[in-house]
Amino acid sequence: MDLLTRVRDFASVALVSNGTTRLEQDLARQGLDSLAHTVVNTARIGVAKPDPRVYRIAAERVGATAERCLFIDDTEANVTAARDAGMAALHYRGLDEQRMTLAPLLNQ
Repeated sequence: MDLLTRVRDFASVALVSNGTTRLEQDLARQGLDSLAHTVVNTARIGVAKPDPRVYRIAAERVGATAERCLFIDDTEANVTAARDAGMAALHYRGLDEQRMTLAPLLNQ
């Protein structure tokens, strides 16, 4: 949470989830509803990752082109789909790798 909070100071953050219609309620209950600037809940948009429309919608919601987005996910197929949609993408394997990837942004 600390890392995402720091990233929010420099970039728009979208949570993209193949969640249920309860996702937003679950985030609020856990105090996580302000972690991202926007939530792209595939249960609400009618398509799920790795459909390319999910990545376009996420980019639109943060007001960026796909080329200006970094997508991080723990599922390789979703990472590949984000790259195919024009995004930079990172296959999440651990917090240390994510910190290293985001360090240039955070050390401005």
